[in-house]
Amino acid sequence: MKVRPRTIGKWILRVFAFLLLIEVLHIGTVAYPFPFFSHKGSFGEFTVYSRSPLPGGFEQIIEGVRLRVAAMENARPGHRIRIYLCDTQRFYSFFAFLIRKEPDSLGIGLSVFSNMYLNEAKIRRVAAGNAAGIRHSRFEGNYAGVIAHEIAHFNVVEELGYRAAMRMPFWKGEGYAEHQANIAAIRSDPEYNLLDRIALLENHRFWAGNRLARDLFESHLLVEYLMEREGYGLRDLIDESVTLDATRARMLAWYRSQRPAA
Repeated sequence: MKVRPRTIGKWILRVFAFLLLIEVLHIGTVAYPFPFFSHKGSFGEFTVYSRSPLPGGFEQIIEGVRLRVAAMENARPGHRIRIYLCDTQRFYSFFAFLIRKEPDSLGIGLSVFSNMYLNEAKIRRVAAGNAAGIRHSRFEGNYAGVIAHEIAHFNVVEELGYRAAMRMPFWKGEGYAEHQANIAAIRSDPEYNLLDRIALLENHRFWAGNRLARDLFESHLLVEYLMEREGYGLRDLIDESVTLDATRARMLAWYRSQRPAA
């Protein structure tokens, strides 16, 4: 049976149209997922969506976010942001799959749409598992901290551009976002001490079996050291001469000079 070129062309066109439709649905779901959420709350520049009534006191959470944002480098107070609360791990994993991000994360931000997705199940697990009481970090399982962390990523994209932001090494990107998200809380805490945090980092027995958690904590401290002790800004941080090993060595040398018996 001879297949006509016109018939082949029609099938190719149909396949292309089908794939295009799938991609449009994909982008549409990621950009405008609110049909999946039955509840909505408006808090000025923040719009929050959830599948069940919003947790009590969410307005106070948003006020906490604003305080954190105001202290950030390259802050954009008043920038409109949509927050989607995913109440189960499975529901969050659905959006993580669409966005091609890690499903076990605390949150995902999409700067192009000013959308963020919060993994409420993971946030609760992290808060419950923080037996050591590590404060002013991702280990608190703090809604305001998670939201501010994603906003810090948005600020980096706005300041550097998408490609430059994506080229940042993991320790710089995550460490910077954690530092920025918690800088207001850290600076307002009279009991906070960076040396104590580094001592905890050096307690290898404490981190045994959880290398990823230690790496995330170290990234936060390395960026905090550079910005608070050496006066770095974002554009200083992204310079290729600023390496993980060299920064770690400087931070630990400073720590030991302050606590020679540690």
